[in-house]
Amino acid sequence: MTALLALALLAPATADAHGIWGHVHVTGWAVENMPDDELRQFLLEPEVFNALLFGAAFTDTGYAVDSAASRAYSEHTHWEPFIEDFIEWIRVNDPPPWNTLESRKRVAFLMGCASHGLQDTLFDSLFLYQIEERDGAGQDFADPGTDGFLVLDEHVRFQPEEDIPMETLLELYAGLEEEITEDVIRDSVDLTVSVYVNADIGWSVAEGMGVLHGPSLPWTRVHYMDPVVPGSLRAEIFPTMRYQQALWKRLHGELSADDVTVFAYPESPRRLLGHEHAQTDSWTSLIFGAGVRYEDGLTELVGPDGAAVPFTQGNNRWGQGHTRLIRLMPDADLEPGGWYTARLMPGVSLIDGQTSTEAWEHTFQVECDPPDSELCPDLGDIAVASLDGVPAEPAGGTVDTGTKSDETNGGCGCVTAPPTAGGLALLLCGAVARRRRGTGLRRG
Repeated sequence: MTALLALALLAPATADAHGIWGHVHVTGWAVENMPDDELRQFLLEPEVFNALLFGAAFTDTGYAVDSAASRAYSEHTHWEPFIEDFIEWIRVNDPPPWNTLESRKRVAFLMGCASHGLQDTLFDSLFLYQIEERDGAGQDFADPGTDGFLVLDEHVRFQPEEDIPMETLLELYAGLEEEITEDVIRDSVDLTVSVYVNADIGWSVAEGMGVLHGPSLPWTRVHYMDPVVPGSLRAEIFPTMRYQQALWKRLHGELSADDVTVFAYPESPRRLLGHEHAQTDSWTSLIFGAGVRYEDGLTELVGPDGAAVPFTQGNNRWGQGHTRLIRLMPDADLEPGGWYTARLMPGVSLIDGQTSTEAWEHTFQVECDPPDSELCPDLGDIAVASLDGVPAEPAGGTVDTGTKSDETNGGCGCVTAPPTAGGLALLLCGAVARRRRGTGLRRG
């Protein structure tokens, strides 16, 4: 395929969430940061791990082609209705234990698609607001730019090869309004793989976008891997890991509605970054291991004196229906150094029909002003997700995301120096790394 032809095919797309290389790597890093248990061992089998990573890339492939059918399958794949249907398909047609490689790869592919969807939720609903607030830039810059920064900073390690459970996908897509055929999927996947999801021109494309957009994203360039900032790529790793663990439970029929909240920002024991209500730093967010019916997800925010704090509850930025995230955005300034509790009330409806019966709480401190106030002593070493394949070891052995006890939050491909971006990469990069949002309102 010539560069001009690729550009002509891909140019209609617009940006949406962070780039494919970010999805592939956050998904892989999440597995590498798991405790050495059954799930980590299952997913790190080389061909299974490859299927996981390709699932994380596959979710966006339909946006590469200016076709209603291809966009429809990509859009649907992002959301909890597809993930729940896929889980149910596996439980009915190929339940655990998965003794064949084909079965294990299908499970991993599902988990890769689901991980991608969660990461979009975190990036769009949290980090993108930070980018808009601090750099004055939107997704057209943030999406390809962060992919490029990964290559420029030599974080790119994984290169998944195509592996798709085609027959299962066609069955799952059969209910969509658009007809999804194997040819529809093949056209989208072939184009995406040939010009982006590869270690040759694909890494050069991303690198070129990093060079191009870096000057417009000075704050993002510094903080896109900052574990302190909710929704940054590195801050997505532990939530993705916890979501993968919840998916494993869902596949085995073991996830309770009372355990659906799997993570929260600020990540304990970190403090909430800001007290001024007009800033994104003042938001608290709850992350779920399964789709939660947003209308039933009632929350409370309680201040240091035990009184209710006025706040606005926010959904996933683009979604409605069953969400993986709820934001609590205060309507008045918080007290620097004060302790607050975010509470998810009972009665939460999950996408599988379960309803919670218990409240879930997350208690956190607001950063002091000035930060070195005696009310805010040094927190010491706090776990940071590892990028080198060795699981992180959080201080105290756990990462606490609420009042319930939590487990520790914390190959395929190779490590090489990224190729130099050339003229062809710069020509293609403006189109390949970007995605179409469809209607702009995803239904979760």
